Amino acid sequence: MRVFLTGGSGLLGSHVAAQLRAAGHGVVALHRRGSNHRFLSDLGCEAVTGDVRQGPDILAAGMDGCTHVVHSAALVYAGGSWPEVRSVNVHGTENVLRAAATAGVRHAVHVSSVAVYGTVDGTVNEADALDRALPAHDVYARSKREAETVARRLESDRALPVTVVRPSAVYGERDRLMVPALARILRSPLVPLFGPGDNTLPVVYAGNVASAIVLALEAERGAETFDVGLDSPLTQRELFQGLGRGLGRPPRLWRIPASLVRATVGILTRIGLGTPGAPHLPLDRVARLALGENPYPSVRIRDELGWSPRHAHAEALERTGRWYSALN
Repeated sequence: MRVFLTGGSGLLGSHVAAQLRAAGHGVVALHRRGSNHRFLSDLGCEAVTGDVRQGPDILAAGMDGCTHVVHSAALVYAGGSWPEVRSVNVHGTENVLRAAATAGVRHAVHVSSVAVYGTVDGTVNEADALDRALPAHDVYARSKREAETVARRLESDRALPVTVVRPSAVYGERDRLMVPALARILRSPLVPLFGPGDNTLPVVYAGNVASAIVLALEAERGAETFDVGLDSPLTQRELFQGLGRGLGRPPRLWRIPASLVRATVGILTRIGLGTPGAPHLPLDRVARLALGENPYPSVRIRDELGWSPRHAHAEALERTGRWYSALN
């Protein structure tokens, strides 16, 4: 395969690039002007300067000779107004997939998010309709749901097979969102644990998600959707302890009753405060997922594609913590 990759300088895209190159596939990595793409160059990827907001004809030129596309570029709870987020996450998806069809690409994988499900009660899977209301302020979830609609429309209109992969919260080396926020918490003398801390979180390791994306790419099954919200069970307690070991800061955990967490989050949400370190990530969503069980069992990708995540959280968290410590 020769794969055109967007978002390769980001967390998930960089892991996808590494696994594709390790398997001997060619990678053409789109990167914005001024972004650090040394990691991609060191892997032997061909770097192409551009932006998903460019027109399809410009993007198609960079895809010349590519057989597959992985579209992982997105603004992920990074701030910005609805028009700004929509221009990247929705219009960018349309531009990339239109370009792929023009360039004669055989198959595309579009990276979406379990955020498209909205507020869930119990478990959900790929057969569930995306008809739950999304808060107006959750522009990321809104944009990813709309982008999926765009992908399916273009699949039909342009005869381009598209597989949609929906990860949950992703961490790992080169993480610029979750790990920095958790590292700040772990610097505290006492680290808050929401509720008992033994519930399983919808948090997955980037290397495991990347392997799922590569499997989906190789399977070339269009009109398919796969949730990647559970690689192996991970509790709140294990998340803090594992990352803390890697950071060299074993945490002293302080349990906060779930009822107090919900009450406090309700007040903070009403006055418009977001998640510390990621203010555009809805605080009520974070609290709901932190207190409940992981609602994204990810059964289908195991059964149909044989996904078997090889990285255990204990090892991946510690390695991620060491990577972050080396930078700071």
